Amino acid sequence: MRTTESALHMPSAGQVAVVAWRALRLRCPHCGEGGVIKGFDTVRDHCGVCGFRFMRSDDHYFSGAMFFGLLLGEGMAVLGIALSIALTWPDVPWDRLQFGAPVVLLAVMIAAFPLSKVIWLAVDVLMRPVQTAELVPLAK
Repeated sequence: MRTTESALHMPSAGQVAVVAWRALRLRCPHCGEGGVIKGFDTVRDHCGVCGFRFMRSDDHYFSGAMFFGLLLGEGMAVLGIALSIALTWPDVPWDRLQFGAPVVLLAVMIAAFPLSKVIWLAVDVLMRPVQTAELVPLAK
């Protein structure tokens, strides 16, 4: 596997918004057109539209996606628990929260798994812009 390193740069708010919208739609962070996810846990080799190679470094490239999966899962759990407490105050169902929250957390983290990979890729593209060496020539 070829590793492509590019200089780090700080993206503008507009760039962040564009790439975030692309990531939420599970689209290529470079062109916004091609899909990134092939299956539930599989990322395509490259974008079918622009040729951007999604695996930007070694075999463990997407291990950073674990952070975003954890962030999404725990963020949703905290929001869910806070909402449950706010909606049921003062008779909060503590037992249901104690046993239900971990189940919901696990379900959200599993469901967010594909999104976490795309978010990781999008953040990497924002911080390290795509180089021409990372574009696979597409057959016409």
